[in-house]
Amino acid sequence: MSSESEVVSANFTKEIAEKYYKLLVDSITDYAIFLLDVNGYIISWNTGAEAIKQYKAEEIIGKHFSVFYTPVDKARDYPSMELKEARAAGKYEEEGWRVKKDGTVFWANVIITPVYDKENKLIGYSKITRNLSERKKAEDDLYKAYEELKESEERFRLLIDGVNDYAIIMLDPAGNVSSWNEGARRLKGYEAHEILGKYFAKFYSREAIQQGFPDYELKQATKNGRFEDEGWRYKKDGSAFWANTVLAPIYNAKKELVGFSKITRDLTERKKLEQQLFRINEDLKESEEKSRLLIDSVKDYSILMLNPDGIIMSWNSGAERIKGYKASEIIGKHFSIFYNREAIASGFPQFELKTALANGQFEDEGWRIRKDGSAFWANVVISPIYNLDKRLLGFAKITRDMTEHRRNEELMRRNSELMRINNELDSFVYTASHDLKSPIVNLEGLISALEEDLGPDAAKHQMLLSRMGGAINTLKNVINDLSDVTKLQHVKEAPENVNIQGMVEEVKESLSDVIAASKAEIEVNLVGFDNLRYPRKNLRSIIFNLVSNAIKYADPQRAPKVVVTTSVSETGDCVLSVKDNGLGIAENQLDKIFAMFKRVHDHVEGSGIGLYLVKKILDNSGDKITVKSELGKGTEFNVYFLKQESTAS
Repeated sequence: MSSESEVVSANFTKEIAEKYYKLLVDSITDYAIFLLDVNGYIISWNTGAEAIKQYKAEEIIGKHFSVFYTPVDKARDYPSMELKEARAAGKYEEEGWRVKKDGTVFWANVIITPVYDKENKLIGYSKITRNLSERKKAEDDLYKAYEELKESEERFRLLIDGVNDYAIIMLDPAGNVSSWNEGARRLKGYEAHEILGKYFAKFYSREAIQQGFPDYELKQATKNGRFEDEGWRYKKDGSAFWANTVLAPIYNAKKELVGFSKITRDLTERKKLEQQLFRINEDLKESEEKSRLLIDSVKDYSILMLNPDGIIMSWNSGAERIKGYKASEIIGKHFSIFYNREAIASGFPQFELKTALANGQFEDEGWRIRKDGSAFWANVVISPIYNLDKRLLGFAKITRDMTEHRRNEELMRRNSELMRINNELDSFVYTASHDLKSPIVNLEGLISALEEDLGPDAAKHQMLLSRMGGAINTLKNVINDLSDVTKLQHVKEAPENVNIQGMVEEVKESLSDVIAASKAEIEVNLVGFDNLRYPRKNLRSIIFNLVSNAIKYADPQRAPKVVVTTSVSETGDCVLSVKDNGLGIAENQLDKIFAMFKRVHDHVEGSGIGLYLVKKILDNSGDKITVKSELGKGTEFNVYFLKQESTAS
């Protein structure tokens, strides 16, 4: 071959190499990779640079790279300093804020390297930039949380001590334990006074300590901003547990290292399960039937194998029970069949496998779909499985149905909300019943003053004055009833032996004017018991409200008759009954009559609080009340005093 052909061949090879190199650089989308001339002007631009910094090549080539810097950095000529440092040291690397085309900033990792020709003459610089905004945000969030917690040490302590499933501790810059939460005590067995001030290497094996691994963790955390590891750690009693540990440096406002946060989670059960699955997979080579029987014995977990592409290769009885598919229906299909349409469209199943490969495990909770189309809340753990040659065999996928657990959490949340609303209502009632008393007294005084001012003319306005006085009395009764309601929340009455006959007579005496005006008849028939052990004031309130209601809601066509009786139920409960011949209550209103301010017959004067008060008293004591009624015939209330001792006549 001639020398001319050799030159052409060499040039052709160089052109191809340069072409493929350009294709390689342009294919990188996670990094901005471009060249600067010796003065810092941009002379090349890749796809990653466009994605990160938003400029197209034709917009940015020829411009100075300082366009990416903040006004503050430009003012102090920071870009020139970077080039100078790169020339002096052979490379310059840092992290800091950079500016995109639209003016937004991002946290960047930047590496600038000088480029020389064959004669060692500087011909420009290579600049590689990576967007680390997400990592920076996570670090800033942790720093912000620490600063906020530092402002309120007690709140921090209560927060951390409330965590029982994680050991959350603080180390000083030297690695000595400076704080100890309840989760750490439960997980590692040391009391605070036993461990505070001690070097954290106490949790490591002798071999790890001899190899300097604890010190290595601190150095890596300081260098990289975070260190995460899984391995065996040791409790006070010498027993080992498999731990996930995250160590992060903590700095003060002056960027001085003040210590480390160390969060440890006991993953022994998960580790055991992973190890068990690995052993099962290895044993399959020797005894497939033995392995199948073992996996099938697990009913509460869906345990299955996926090949490296996510195709289902095995299926246990737990998987069939949770997901509804038989093995013959599902083996050979992609595991994305368990995901909803949105998750599949977003590529979430593939993301799970990639994350499991990258991190050694993927854990998630979310909605999954059964064969019948119904959804269940699942805890999913995916772990890659390798053979002895470190070749990927597939993935172990363990799923647990957590629907009931999630439902219980939701019910607890709703119950908590109902309790909060109930407490707020009680607080409102308490405030209203107290704050309205003074205005009513003022109103009474104003009416008295008005009557005096009217003098002889007061007779002309007597009807109006009487109505005003009646309205005030009604309002006073409502407030008194509200006061009784609030006292139930704040005052606990002691039980005592109360004579039922005497209590009814006492109530009749209080209602004597009403009884006389209505010509009511009160009949007492104590066949079951005469005395009842109960808070006297509360029992009087129950009988008073039931009897007064019976008279108040009398049928205008007949004189009211109220019958008070006692009996003992088949279960041994003491039953107090109040029956009348009044207006009665419609069936669709029976479940509403115990609500506050609820009145069935609006033409009858009343506050609508009496029955609510009765129900509240009985709820507080664990007792109950029932009602039977028929329109036009009357109503019967039965009060059940559960597990109460009575004294028969």
